[in-house]
Amino acid sequence: MSFLDQLSVTHNTDIFIGMHGSGLTHLLFLPDWAAIFEIYNCEDISCYYDLARLRGVKYFTWKKESEMEQIGEGRHPQTGTPHKKFANYRFNKDQFRKLVSQQIEYVRRHAIFVKEQMRLRRSRLANEL
Repeated sequence: MSFLDQLSVTHNTDIFIGMHGSGLTHLLFLPDWAAIFEIYNCEDISCYYDLARLRGVKYFTWKKESEMEQIGEGRHPQTGTPHKKFANYRFNKDQFRKLVSQQIEYVRRHAIFVKEQMRLRRSRLANEL
């Protein structure tokens, strides 16, 4: 997928979910009403929180790190040293759904999102006439 196609998809994304990593920088291109959910912050609590805050989108993550369970020992691909960033994780799917539901509610109630939805409805109605 070309970079421009990636930006188009990102700009049309209401809820952006991902692990800690450079891919989360795409949050810079999210619409103003978007929510981002960083599944695991790799003990770098403020990195993408700060970026989301500066961009003006809502940041979500687990309330407690204990809600994530590391599976096995992750190792850095070049050095072979243990590092949590390269491990696999699991989490409670019901808690995950609850957090995603909170993000959905945030987006649906965001004033700019509501205004844009109304504009799109009017545009569709005008095209039908």
